Amino acid sequence: MASSKLNHVYLNGKTLEGGGQLVRIAIGLSALTGRPVSIDHVRGNREGKKGLKRSHAAAVQLLAEISGSKVSGGEVGSQSLNFFPQSTRSKSGPLLDLSQVTVKSAYEIKLTTAGAIFLVFQALYPYLLHVGSQAAAPFVKVNITGGTNATYSPSYDYAAQVIAPNFAKLGLPPLSIILHKRGWTTGPVDLGAVTFLIHTLGSGNTSDGRNQSKESSEKERTARPLCSFPLINLMDHKRGKVTQIDITVLAPDQPTLNANAEDDTGSTIRQFIEQVTQHTLRRETRKLDPSIFAKRSNSPLPEENSPSKSSAKDAPVPIEIHTSEATNHRSHVYILLVAHTSSGFRIGHDILGSMGGDRQPKSKNKGKRKQLPNHDLRRDSQNEIAFSAAADLVRRCVEGFIGEISNENPNANPDQKLASTIKTACLDKYMRDQVVVFEALGKACHAGGHGTEASDSETLEDERDWTLHTKTAQWVCRQILNV
Repeated sequence: MASSKLNHVYLNGKTLEGGGQLVRIAIGLSALTGRPVSIDHVRGNREGKKGLKRSHAAAVQLLAEISGSKVSGGEVGSQSLNFFPQSTRSKSGPLLDLSQVTVKSAYEIKLTTAGAIFLVFQALYPYLLHVGSQAAAPFVKVNITGGTNATYSPSYDYAAQVIAPNFAKLGLPPLSIILHKRGWTTGPVDLGAVTFLIHTLGSGNTSDGRNQSKESSEKERTARPLCSFPLINLMDHKRGKVTQIDITVLAPDQPTLNANAEDDTGSTIRQFIEQVTQHTLRRETRKLDPSIFAKRSNSPLPEENSPSKSSAKDAPVPIEIHTSEATNHRSHVYILLVAHTSSGFRIGHDILGSMGGDRQPKSKNKGKRKQLPNHDLRRDSQNEIAFSAAADLVRRCVEGFIGEISNENPNANPDQKLASTIKTACLDKYMRDQVVVFEALGKACHAGGHGTEASDSETLEDERDWTLHTKTAQWVCRQILNV
């Protein structure tokens, strides 16, 4: 009992960012380490209603069920949460004793609202990575119904195109993400569905296909047992040069620009976003330091005489449409920009927005359309607002993306180390948040090993790139893992 009290972690939910991220990381690490966690003032820094939202409460209850933990204060609106894991820590490391763990090979999770699927998955993922090796399958399958494109959370597209590839690059096992249906938190309630295939840490294969069993045999003979979480140091990785930029556009096909009332022809809002995004990216990337980009091949482009191919040559690197899908509501608009780098990382920036107004009229209803006057001023005004909003979304998304891939950083403070020892991370600021937990787990598992402390001459990460979410995640990890 005394030992249990000493291991109990108490957190103030108003610390730093003071939102749901603090809760998700805390319960995830609690389940992994067997240390009970109590959180007061849950989401205390949030405007409006405090306490657990539906998606937060769902994550708490689901992780408790999966890990066999007990919970008090896990209901919607609760501002005090207590999470009590029932499994105990291994005597040979900081994580759970796997011999005490029972885990299924598949889980079905159904949210009752379009809550962010990836935020729920974020709470479960580290735990399932560690304990999933006990399942009777090569991977753990998790089906989640909810929101794939949600406000203030990673989308399916960002998770699949940025997070999963970067996790693999940093040494975590492969993570496959399969989209079945999109679900949006904006506009009419629309639930989506995603399947995650988690290749666990104990499966024996790394992300590059190497078998760990032979490589670890010598380490297992040493006094310190091998830990499954890899040691991640972002400063060991080079960002590389941008080789390609991908564009994802989800938007309605109505209204149309310069549309003919008879046949409804013209540039749709989705096509407009595609074209403006490509044009804006070409213009803005040409303003950047050329050293950011890899040199393009001198081989001629196909159909070089076409205007689109000719204008594409003006960009430092190829700019391609990765995904373009039509949605059925003005509030279902999403843009994602992803830079591929020569070192294998992905740098992304996205935006979720709305055109305003009601659900799009169906083009099949030709009769009513013909009864409209040649110039419906109300419709023209709505269309103008929609295209203006679309142009603004593109501008903001490209601006944020350019900030991510640009080498320009604020001048170093005089009391910091020399600029030559400070390096920008190979990840965008949102991806940086996602890596913190795995950095901390790697350090905790390899505590006492060599190379975990930076020397005075070692390259350090530029901390000015850290967001409040990054700092919050680091703080929670220090409280529970002591790293």
